[in-house]
Amino acid sequence: MDTHPSSPRTELDLITEQRLARHLKICRRQLYNWRVGGLIPYFKMGKAVRFRVADVAAAIERMRIGYCKSQGISHFVMK
Repeated sequence: MDTHPSSPRTELDLITEQRLARHLKICRRQLYNWRVGGLIPYFKMGKAVRFRVADVAAAIERMRIGYCKSQGISHFVMK
């Protein structure tokens, strides 16, 4: 019996670049660009690249338009 979930759910999960790209519904090239651009954290183990689901979720949240870094919350300014 397999006790591991089939989708990335727990914060300790390390997943491959291919699986993360599929999960985010983006191409692997975009994920590569985010990685080498320093936008998302990753682990490099030999030639293997892995991502922690919780770290990627936090990085994507920081990419959200209107994100206020000082408060750590989303903030929209009305002009």
